[in-house]
Amino acid sequence: MNLDHEVVKDLYPLYMEEELSPAVKKAVDEHLQECEGCRNSYETGEGFYDSLKEIEKLKAPGSMDEKLLLRLKLNRLKWVALILTGIILTMIMTDYKNERENLFRAVSDYFGTQRYLPDHLGVIKDKAHSDLRIIEEGILQLSEDRLALEEHFNFIEKGRLEDTDYYLSMDTASFNKMIEMMQFRYDQGMWSETDEAAYKAIQENFKDLNEAATKEYQKMHHGYSSYLELVDVKELEQFYEHMNELISSYNTYHKLPDQLIQLSERALKKRIALALNVQKLKSIDLKKESPLNDDSYTFRFSVSGKFEGTIDGMSGQIREIQSQYGTLSDGPLMSKEKAEEKAKGYFEKIYGRSANGFELVPSGFNYNINSDDTRFKVYSYNLVPVVDGYKLYTPFESGFFLHIDARTGDLNSFVHNRHVPSFEELDQTNSLIRVSRESLNKKGLDVKDTVIIYSALTGTYELVHMVSSIEDFQDGKFYSAKNGKEDRIYVHDR
Repeated sequence: MNLDHEVVKDLYPLYMEEELSPAVKKAVDEHLQECEGCRNSYETGEGFYDSLKEIEKLKAPGSMDEKLLLRLKLNRLKWVALILTGIILTMIMTDYKNERENLFRAVSDYFGTQRYLPDHLGVIKDKAHSDLRIIEEGILQLSEDRLALEEHFNFIEKGRLEDTDYYLSMDTASFNKMIEMMQFRYDQGMWSETDEAAYKAIQENFKDLNEAATKEYQKMHHGYSSYLELVDVKELEQFYEHMNELISSYNTYHKLPDQLIQLSERALKKRIALALNVQKLKSIDLKKESPLNDDSYTFRFSVSGKFEGTIDGMSGQIREIQSQYGTLSDGPLMSKEKAEEKAKGYFEKIYGRSANGFELVPSGFNYNINSDDTRFKVYSYNLVPVVDGYKLYTPFESGFFLHIDARTGDLNSFVHNRHVPSFEELDQTNSLIRVSRESLNKKGLDVKDTVIIYSALTGTYELVHMVSSIEDFQDGKFYSAKNGKEDRIYVHDR
């Protein structure tokens, strides 16, 4: 805190009587160390409130009214309060000014980063300059600049930020995967109208961001009036909303957001009711999941304190179910045969289809479940979809798991593999092999297994040959049984 000479002079009486706050006293001491004139005056006391000294020399007569003495004290307290209020207001204004100036610099950095990003997008379709790191680094820097903006927001701007869906955040990992897939498709001659439309949508979104960021930059560099300006959080949020929806629709379905039709809430409730034997739809509570926790199409549901879970708003695929019933009952365990029949029944209701196209794999008791209570017993099952004898392969050894109470047969929990959006198009998989494994092995590829994957390149199910030595799908490769070209498996990033 910097104090001028006049303020230091006015604070002399309070300083001598040790009535200053620690912060103000520290500021006076710092001034006295630097100012020889004020230091000498403080040491000698000359020049400070001579009239006050004269008053102090006078002794109040014994007959003076005590009310007069009280009034003098109150006037003195008012004077002290006035000085302290002025100092506090000065401190507040100084802090506000400094914080706004920090925001101005953050806006400048944000503006400078985003303005060059559209120029870098050309590497997606430029085979001579195929390194995507320039885009990825730019997006990372934009995220860091966005954090700096938030750090210096005032309480009004932070309040508006809390009201946004995406919190000025972009799923950078999924965006990087998106541009990687776009570049791969372009290099492999797979570029389609959807790719071109998505590419142009990215450019258009960045153009809109540039317009919004330019407005903010101009507002924050407009003289003293800039100190009263607020960042238009809602306008900046539009970029993040449009980009996240584009990323999610392209990566998951290889479509644009306007090509997807979300199911009505009533339709979603019907799917839930069918799977869980719910008689009344009004007993199902359904609300949109925060896009910060999941993709843009996920809904969270609960059923009268009995079940809770999530469901895909586009396909109606239930992704997760968690029972609120206890599984600590005593009593005999049901037979494995009866438990398997129960499990098949649950799978059929959840997926709305016969279990004939699935292979039910028992996983014993309490698979991937830890419990210290020995009474906790659930039968665990993994479901493996099969089409024309070919199994669906999913990454990370994750599958479609279901757990039922080993004593009562009640549904305990269910998990649908997040790397497979739904089974709606699974039966439509083209199982015709045009490129054999033998022909690929002649090219030096060690492939022995043929499986179905959900392709990140097409957004559909594809029959592929898989490198036999694969332990982690990221280290192995897939080759299309249709054209022999490399394929990529879809991975949900959240």
